[in-house]
Amino acid sequence: MPGDVISRIKVSLDTFHAFRDDRPKEEKWELIDGTPTMMPPRTIMHQRISANLAHTLNDRLRVAKPEWLAQLSVSVLPVGEQKYNPTPDVTVIDAAIAIGQIYAERFYFVAEVLSESDKPAVLAAKLAYYQAHDPCVGVMFVRQDRIEAELHIRAKVWTAQLLLDPQARIVIPVIGDIARLADLYRRTPLWRPDFGA
Repeated sequence: MPGDVISRIKVSLDTFHAFRDDRPKEEKWELIDGTPTMMPPRTIMHQRISANLAHTLNDRLRVAKPEWLAQLSVSVLPVGEQKYNPTPDVTVIDAAIAIGQIYAERFYFVAEVLSESDKPAVLAAKLAYYQAHDPCVGVMFVRQDRIEAELHIRAKVWTAQLLLDPQARIVIPVIGDIARLADLYRRTPLWRPDFGA
């Protein structure tokens, strides 16, 4: 089925997987609310921000939650899910995995590095999906065109904060203080010497 046709209809999870597996490898597809959605290609900037975040998360997790691990580009698919199969840029999952495991059934924190072409409706659907899963304590959307992140954290209720100051601390419940916002932009064109060490 052509991509421009399938992206306008609702499909089952099995149909989505068959379609996605038949597409060229350079295409990145996610199932969002039953609709196959092609995601923009990851730029080098996008990948570097993701890698910086995964690195800082794993440094903190080694101390705070060694049973968790931050992983790049892992599809999340809780048992029984039929309408969603996203692949966040960074996902905190259980460190213990099975040989041959493809999907993470449980996730504790997810981050998406945004592109200009990301549609607000898709981001809103993803946010609602991530927040609906009780093990998840945080969701972050990070800009790649400027130093900015939107951090959603679960305490008793979900709260959101917009981080604009490069020195702002990224604090995630249970995990703790992982880094400054600026640290996500190390070795990118947005990094400045005045950010310090």
